[in-house]
Amino acid sequence: MTSIQKTRVVSAGKVVLLEALTIAILANVFIAILVFPPLSPTNTPIIIVDNVQSPVGSLSQLSNGTIWLPREQYILEPTLDSELAGKGAGDSCGNIYAPDIIFDDGIYKMWYGGQSSSGHDSIHFATSADCVTWVKHGTVIPTGVNNHVNDPSVVKVNGTYYMYYSVAPVAELDEIWLATSNNSISWTIHGQVIGPAATGWDSLKVGRPTVLHEGGVFKMWFDGSEEDPANPGQIKPGSGRHVGYATSANGVTWTKWPGNPIFNHSGAIDVEHLDGKYVVVEESGTGIWWRTGTNETSFDSTSHVLFRNVNTTFDAHGHVTPFIMVEGGKWVATYTGAATARSWDRNRIDAWYPVANITASIDGQLARGWAASRTSIRWTFDSTAVGKVAQLAYQRAGLATSASLPVVAGSRTLYLMPGSGNFNILV
Repeated sequence: MTSIQKTRVVSAGKVVLLEALTIAILANVFIAILVFPPLSPTNTPIIIVDNVQSPVGSLSQLSNGTIWLPREQYILEPTLDSELAGKGAGDSCGNIYAPDIIFDDGIYKMWYGGQSSSGHDSIHFATSADCVTWVKHGTVIPTGVNNHVNDPSVVKVNGTYYMYYSVAPVAELDEIWLATSNNSISWTIHGQVIGPAATGWDSLKVGRPTVLHEGGVFKMWFDGSEEDPANPGQIKPGSGRHVGYATSANGVTWTKWPGNPIFNHSGAIDVEHLDGKYVVVEESGTGIWWRTGTNETSFDSTSHVLFRNVNTTFDAHGHVTPFIMVEGGKWVATYTGAATARSWDRNRIDAWYPVANITASIDGQLARGWAASRTSIRWTFDSTAVGKVAQLAYQRAGLATSASLPVVAGSRTLYLMPGSGNFNILV
């Protein structure tokens, strides 16, 4: 069999907009003048860094000049009846999470979970031309007679879409099911392909699959929990949730790896193959964590912080069911269910982008930055900054060039930075 990767090349230039009057194209050492309409001297000076997305092609970037910042608005919010859990309860209603995205047939396709006001989950579908503005197409895998249907992972193999997902017939006792499709919208449900074991670490439930198809083999990572022998249907005290691995030649019949679990005290993960390693992202109440593996079953024993919560209502209680977006062999975004409630049942789908390590300051006073979109970050300085020198540090590895300008009221400057390579710009 052959597989279609979840990839598409995205290019990103680097642009800085600063209040002044000049356009300087640093990449070509070319200077031109452009006069903008004068602004009121009382306007707050602003620096905007545009197209700063810095896709991760080498995992060394994660510890060498790359940080993660969120899009200022959610990618998706609950709007459909099948997404409005808690409707009428008097609080912020709606619950969507567990995104899984591929680029296929010239568009981005997202499958995700939504919880209705009945409390039951189902799997939804949306499409986008730019991975930012999405059109919803409603439910594609209904709840049916089950209690819970969610956590999709989709691969396309020889023209057929294979979706693996969590199903809890009762309570939250998950098992992993398969559905297939020829058009990504209409699905044939095949039922359970991996269930709980008779005994051991995954004897209570298994779920939240993440699947790759490589070298003619379907590869699945999933989490599981152990049943308490003294209290059937309940998790064994102190056992926790762990991650296992399984393979299949045809996508239907699966064999669990005999050395499972491959790492402990983790779950709701996503796995991608990047920079010669398998990369895992993990949910938590404090943010998203990551670890790597040299092969499908040998992973770091501990995970590392990828990014922490903004700690506002945006994601005050963490991030659930993360997804790694890989395009052109580079990690371009991390999608999650941003948890707005401690109970993790009021989630919204958000996106975090890797950007070069950027700081901005006036006379040594650091200004806080935030991501305004997929491609921009904005800093605002108070009016006392006018007439002082603004510095923007754009850090990507060790090489450096520099420039600086005063903050001038009533004017702007646009700087087009080099589109690639190692550099450090001070403006």
